[in-house]
Amino acid sequence: MTETYGRLRRIWGFAALGGLAQSLAGAAGGLLAQELGGTDLVAGIPATMLTLGAAGMAVLLSWITRRWGRLPALRLGCVAAAVGCAIVVAGGLPGVLAGSLLIGAGNAAVMLSRYAAADLRPTVARARSIASVMVMITVGAVIGPNLLAPSAAVAGLIGASGLVGGYVVAGVVFVGAAAMLGRAPRLPTRSVDLPSTPAGRLPSTVGLAVVVLGVANLVMVAVMTMAPLHLTHGGTGLVAVGLVVSLHIAGMFAPAVVSGRITERLGPRRAALVALILLVLACGWAALAGADPLPLGGAMVVLGIGWNLATVAGSDLLTAGVPAAERPRREGLGELGMGLAAAFGGAGSGVVMHLFGYPTLAWLGAGLPAVLLAVLITASHTFWKSTIEEHDHVREPDESRPADPAVRRAAAGPGAGTAGPPHRP
Repeated sequence: MTETYGRLRRIWGFAALGGLAQSLAGAAGGLLAQELGGTDLVAGIPATMLTLGAAGMAVLLSWITRRWGRLPALRLGCVAAAVGCAIVVAGGLPGVLAGSLLIGAGNAAVMLSRYAAADLRPTVARARSIASVMVMITVGAVIGPNLLAPSAAVAGLIGASGLVGGYVVAGVVFVGAAAMLGRAPRLPTRSVDLPSTPAGRLPSTVGLAVVVLGVANLVMVAVMTMAPLHLTHGGTGLVAVGLVVSLHIAGMFAPAVVSGRITERLGPRRAALVALILLVLACGWAALAGADPLPLGGAMVVLGIGWNLATVAGSDLLTAGVPAAERPRREGLGELGMGLAAAFGGAGSGVVMHLFGYPTLAWLGAGLPAVLLAVLITASHTFWKSTIEEHDHVREPDESRPADPAVRRAAAGPGAGTAGPPHRP
């Protein structure tokens, strides 16, 4: 148990350092692009490139995980991000754009680390393990943007723009995160030999989890991205705008432990339904709030909480009770779905805001999870049907408590406890 918690603490450290590096680079990206390009039109491109890079690299890192294990994949993601930071420092505006793609690898590795933590704990505690990593990401993400000013001194040493110093510091921190994981033993990959999925097919739970994760990310990004602009159009000062954004970020990550316990208590499916309801309520609230920072700030907090619960529940549903060999494939699909949804939400929100205004954008944000909620409730018989792989309390073979009876029967044949095809008579 002590060894397991030692490994878990290293993953927490990795998540905190990675969260710091990615938030620092993200905060500097738009400002540096605007400074180098001389126009606001290019300010949002680094964030888009970073999001697309994270989506694509999540698939590659998941493939590496299947071949060589989690730690090499997570280390590679951070090293690639450090290289991306170096490209930004040396490459001017084209370097900012190209480097942001590679920095996306670090973002993908940081988010995938929640599954590494889940592998270290009994399956009954998977949701809490996932949530604990999200809390540590928060710690780093809150610190990161506050290092923009101190890092300017680093840029002065190399004769570069002050904003470039943020990338120098971020690159060093990414390397530090990779080094921290490098000292940890290889993470265990054993699992109960549950019936595997036929080649080329994925069970319905994968599609459901990816849809929940994607919808939550799309709605959160779209509605939140335009909130500061909506407030400034209404005459709100930058101090109040910054407070609203900070409250939203707190709502996104601070409740992670509570979300983990809710997911364990209700199960990931019911927790996902609760998350969708929160997203609908938050977006409806934002549509009715006007440009007053107090009510809109409350809506942003609820939006963050809904996203947090959807991410924890969707991640748990995606991988709970699944053989270790199959988890990385699912994890990559989940991160790809979240990344593409975020890119679409960020790009589309500006168009909707320009043409129809923020209330319409918020109502559209409410409509998407409402439609998904209606579909899931209508298909309740299929939605609530239990399968072997969805038992929330499956434990590893070496756990002291017995596994679910259905899982024990599945693991009773020859080859139980090893990854491979199910036994056939």
